Amino acid sequence: MDNWNNQAMKANTMSDMVDLLNSLECKLALLDAMDRDITANDCMDLSDQLTTMTHNMSCLTAAVERARKVNGVDAKYDMFGEEFCS
Repeated sequence: MDNWNNQAMKANTMSDMVDLLNSLECKLALLDAMDRDITANDCMDLSDQLTTMTHNMSCLTAAVERARKVNGVDAKYDMFGEEFCS
């Protein structure tokens, strides 16, 4: 496998990771909204855990973004260096 293919596969994998992080961020926001429901008996019982998850989410997102910049390959290209069809 040449270096270009490896770089492109890394870029695609990191692009998938960004998609997963976006989905996780939405789930985290939903969980936070449910935890803040003052009409529920268990209101704010996950506050500390949500704070930790939000912090770690930010750290992971930043690390993936830095990795994408280091990789330098736009994930719109497939592992053969050809542009994906939209």
